[in-house]
Amino acid sequence: MSTSSGKFTYLFARVKHLLHGPAGGGTHRMLLAAGLIGVLGALATVVFREGITFIEALINRHPGSLVAAAESISWWQRLLIPALGGLLAGAILQFGMYLVRHGNKTTDYMTAIAAGNGRIGVRASLVKSLSSIFTIGTGGSIGREGAMIQLAAMVASASGRWARLSLARQRLLVGCGAAAGIAAAYNAPIAGALFVAEIVMGSIDMESFGPLIVASVVSNATIHHFLGYGPVYRIPAFQFYSDWELFFYAGLGFLLGHMAPSFIALLDHSEKFFSRLNLPVTLKLGLGGLSVGLISTVFPQVWGNGYSVVNSLLHQNIAWQLLTMILIFKIIATAATIGSGAVGGVFTPTLFIGATFGSLYGTALGALFPAVTSPASAYGIVGMGAFLAATTHAPLMAILMIFEMTLDYNITLPLMLACVIAYTTARVYRGGESIYAPSLRQKRGLSVDATANKSS
Repeated sequence: MSTSSGKFTYLFARVKHLLHGPAGGGTHRMLLAAGLIGVLGALATVVFREGITFIEALINRHPGSLVAAAESISWWQRLLIPALGGLLAGAILQFGMYLVRHGNKTTDYMTAIAAGNGRIGVRASLVKSLSSIFTIGTGGSIGREGAMIQLAAMVASASGRWARLSLARQRLLVGCGAAAGIAAAYNAPIAGALFVAEIVMGSIDMESFGPLIVASVVSNATIHHFLGYGPVYRIPAFQFYSDWELFFYAGLGFLLGHMAPSFIALLDHSEKFFSRLNLPVTLKLGLGGLSVGLISTVFPQVWGNGYSVVNSLLHQNIAWQLLTMILIFKIIATAATIGSGAVGGVFTPTLFIGATFGSLYGTALGALFPAVTSPASAYGIVGMGAFLAATTHAPLMAILMIFEMTLDYNITLPLMLACVIAYTTARVYRGGESIYAPSLRQKRGLSVDATANKSS
């Protein structure tokens, strides 16, 4: 036993020496560190997924499909389950954060990378992640990827402190954790690395981009080992009939570019509304859950992050009237969940809105120009990327993420055009700020109230 313990102690000491060693060979050490963070970050997301699965199993017989669960239960259960989940998530957040209030470490990985010292509070992050599990597992309209990225970044921060890395390396290592989390959440390693480089760090150079790529690739490979390989969305083959259709896709990008700032403003107004209520955090999250429950009594499709609904609309025709109502009430449910203070991400709801609006747009074009228009699903796929580009102000990341999801070269031209036009249009509004402006504003030396709500 003592021999094995001695071997592990020696191994950890060697790893620490490699990560912390002298300046020479720093790039090689960062690549090694990035690989380790890729493994650890992916394992953290696996644990979080299992936590959500456990909560879902307690309330329904359809693990992995909250919409199917909502449709299979009575209306009063759809009303109460998100409300109770919100209360539990709020209680964990309120009392948990009170117990770990000591220290000044942020729980926002963007702030830690862009303006902080790369230190993320471990206990506070765990409290928020546990709260997120209850919000998501009981139907909250928010993305699970936010907490997954946060956990991976937290693991990276703790590892960097253990190895006593310099400030620059500590920040980069947290970036590697965030990239690993995105790669694990979306099966998109290139987009994961680009998101951190393009949005958080603001530059793409190989000294930092190389470790981000290594972390993303290793994380993705680790997830494949545990969960198997498969796309997040079951996206059909993309059909692009004519180059003339590029005008239609440009129009889609233009419309979504105008829509994105309004969506961001709605989230801001929702947060301000809940803050003015002067209620305890527990009751705020319970009220947010109750809002989702009320909507779901008529439209159960608003439960969860929207994966199953997007997969359905990409593969089958849904009446445009129903699709329109689902889109409107999904936006309201998402605003209520995020505004109440629930911990999670807006990445997946953003993809949901883009896909739904794009499908409606494609349906309208199909009715007007049936001979020269691709299926509505094609516009739904491009809409996902365009709305993502418009809200994040990261068109390159959006293009590559959708391409990694489809692996279809035919999507390249319309996707690139729609994403760039959506991004350019959206920058006209709100002083050119993206959905991540609150977390990144410190990078320009301004004050910020860092939260985990928009950290995905």
